[in-house]
Amino acid sequence: MSDRLSPALRAAAAKLGPQGRTALYSQGGSARRAQTGADIIRHFTGQSAAEKLLRETFVGADQDLQDGTARLAAMFEAALAASNKAVAAGLHPTVLLRAVSGLFPQVNAAFASCTSAFDDPAPVLRAFDLPEDAAEGLREAIIHAGRDGHVEVSDHPEEGVAFAVSQGFIADMEPLLGGTLTDMDRVFVLVVNDVIQDLKPLLPVIEGFAKSDKSLVIAARGLEGDARKVLERNRVAGILRVCAFVPVDKGPRTAEVLTDLAIATGSVMISEETGHSLDRLTPDMLGAAIGLKRQGQRITFLDPKGDEEEIALRLKVIAAEVARNRYLSLDREHTQRRQSRLAGRWVELSVGPDAAAPGLTNEVRRALSSIRSAQAYGTIEGAGRGLVRVADLVDALDAHSQEERAARRIVSGALRAPAEKLRVNVGQDAGYADWDADVPKVSDPVDLSRSLLEIALSLALQMMTLEAAVLRN
Repeated sequence: MSDRLSPALRAAAAKLGPQGRTALYSQGGSARRAQTGADIIRHFTGQSAAEKLLRETFVGADQDLQDGTARLAAMFEAALAASNKAVAAGLHPTVLLRAVSGLFPQVNAAFASCTSAFDDPAPVLRAFDLPEDAAEGLREAIIHAGRDGHVEVSDHPEEGVAFAVSQGFIADMEPLLGGTLTDMDRVFVLVVNDVIQDLKPLLPVIEGFAKSDKSLVIAARGLEGDARKVLERNRVAGILRVCAFVPVDKGPRTAEVLTDLAIATGSVMISEETGHSLDRLTPDMLGAAIGLKRQGQRITFLDPKGDEEEIALRLKVIAAEVARNRYLSLDREHTQRRQSRLAGRWVELSVGPDAAAPGLTNEVRRALSSIRSAQAYGTIEGAGRGLVRVADLVDALDAHSQEERAARRIVSGALRAPAEKLRVNVGQDAGYADWDADVPKVSDPVDLSRSLLEIALSLALQMMTLEAAVLRN
């Protein structure tokens, strides 16, 4: 099994360190380049049970962690080799699994003792070797967004890197009425977690808007039938300054966005869950903002008038959701986006094409993900040095039985593997005296490093149990 996996693992681990190393594969009669360790594993593995498990694990890790799959390859290969030796010495894989699991409280304590607080994005950025303008653009975007703000990276057709800072509450919403509205002043906001079909309950409020210079914004799950027709007629006739939107996010996420909007603007949410209905709507149930701007599907409520304490409480709830979704990249990103938009800190970073750095946008996204992880949980020394420090602490732990000693060797070997692979990749042997002096000072997110170790150890021991099952069969 190990022989079958080794070529792909060695190719993936070769991505560590010096930039420019790559792996080529053939597809459709043309040569393609694998950009990450996960890409290499995806294209360089076959259809055996072990290879499928390896591929699925690496693809999942790449989606959830967004970085580190070359390190994962080095860690896993070392852990698998040490596990093979332990099994060959007579230890059963399930015994090894329990022993390694029993080490984790002490391993976590070792990581904690080697962790530093995040105070500068530069050491984390340095590990990615981004072009100077991309690194500087990302650094500036992070500074403008702040710790709780959100940076969204997007492709840009023109060369170069630029960012735009948005203020106010932002939501991605589709219009429910016609027209080419882009700006509104003195906005009042009605938020309804339902499809509006009957306009009669709204008529007293609408009449008040028709007699003033105020603007009405309706955010709902939908607008149908006579309600839509009446609002459209009044809008076209210029009697009523009104627009209506539905969130782009569907399903349960629609309610999340509508709730965030209601709290940001001080609206009373109309829904069965809150006990408020359109039949009892009064003007004081509407939220407010100084203005509204629309760019495509992006709606910005300028200077929304929500209660600061209510917003702070909602942000705590969303922060807890971010923590729960820490290993679910898509859910985590969606929740972080909501958090930053409600907090009013939002930066969009546009990355143009760079002939010298293909795949630059994805590299910037990976760097951003690492920086956010470092901000949240701290850093350890990069280039494998921090992992070696953790390994030294693991080696110093007491081990009273054969399985405990084997577990310690497996964990320590996985921790030391990235630094050893880096030495090989830069052409230095293990005894090179000036290694630390020559390697630039970089930092790695501690949570990413710890997660990679957990995945590598879990996968190696799963492979051992898989191999044992196959042999019994």
